[in-house]
Amino acid sequence: MGFVVPIVGILLLAGCSVSPFDVLNDDQRVDLRNSSSEYQQQVLADLYVDEAEYRQSVDDWRQCVVEAGADPTEIVANGNNLSFSYSIERDTEAQVATISVQADSCLAEYHEAIGRVWVSQGTELN
Repeated sequence: MGFVVPIVGILLLAGCSVSPFDVLNDDQRVDLRNSSSEYQQQVLADLYVDEAEYRQSVDDWRQCVVEAGADPTEIVANGNNLSFSYSIERDTEAQVATISVQADSCLAEYHEAIGRVWVSQGTELN
C-alpha cells in the first residue's frame, strides 16, 4: 500500500496570497521582482503582468509539478485566478517527501511573485 498526500493549499497559492485591498505599489513590486527567480524577474521587468504572462506562469508552474513527480489536476479558473491542486502517491513516505519538496519549489520558481502582482492589479481573466 502506498502513501498518498493530497496537496490542497495550492488553490490558495495560485494567486490569492494578496488581498484585493492590498494593492502593491511600485516599490513593493520591485522588491518582489528582485527577490524572485530569474524566470519571474524577466516577466516582472516592467512591474506588470499581462494575462498571457500570467497564464504562461501557471502553465509552467504546473509543468514543473508534473516533472517533480506529482499528479496535478487540470488548471481551472476561479474568479480572477487560475489554480490547480496536486497529489503525490508513492510507496514510501520518504519518496513522497522528496517529491513534495521538489513540487513545492515550483511555486517559488515560476509563479509566486507573478501571482501576487496579478492579484494586486485586479485584472480580470478573459
